[in-house]
Amino acid sequence: MARILARLLLALGALFSANALATAHGSPPSGLEVLPLAGITNDRDAGLSRLALIVDARDAVRAIAVETRHAAGDGADKITRRVYPLRRIESRRGVVLGRGRGVEAILLRGRIDSRTGRGVLVIRYLANGLLMNYHECRIGLDRAGRRGWRLVNAYNGRAIHMIRVKTWMLGIATLENVCPGAGRD
Repeated sequence: MARILARLLLALGALFSANALATAHGSPPSGLEVLPLAGITNDRDAGLSRLALIVDARDAVRAIAVETRHAAGDGADKITRRVYPLRRIESRRGVVLGRGRGVEAILLRGRIDSRTGRGVLVIRYLANGLLMNYHECRIGLDRAGRRGWRLVNAYNGRAIHMIRVKTWMLGIATLENVCPGAGRD
């Protein structure tokens, strides 16, 4: 039991560390545009992630991108970038946004219909690593104007500008501004 708990705590620490996301170098290829959606913070460190859509010239969604800025003690921030193609997000399993030491902590899956300008995403997160229990919350995605998109809380209809990952000793307690009853909804 103590071994499992120690492994979970190491995994959670790694999830929120500078190495949690693999680096994908470069900017989007010609003809693609990055449209910001929301910021992501957590209560374990001072890192800030930015969630964005990558769209083509016809405003068709091609991928979701996550860029994370990790504050470094020497003043030089480390930036990691990860791009998740739409086909993987729309797969049955979705994509792993956060992992630590073999434990998948945050996953994302869903459907985005560029034609209608609507989408539904599901974030699945490790709520209790000891029991390996996961919780899920839904997020809406709507076209906002001619060249923009926005995340929408599926439970109260409010726009989501910031997602706050709240943790506890054994996992993730909630995703504030996303999950119902998580405050600041």
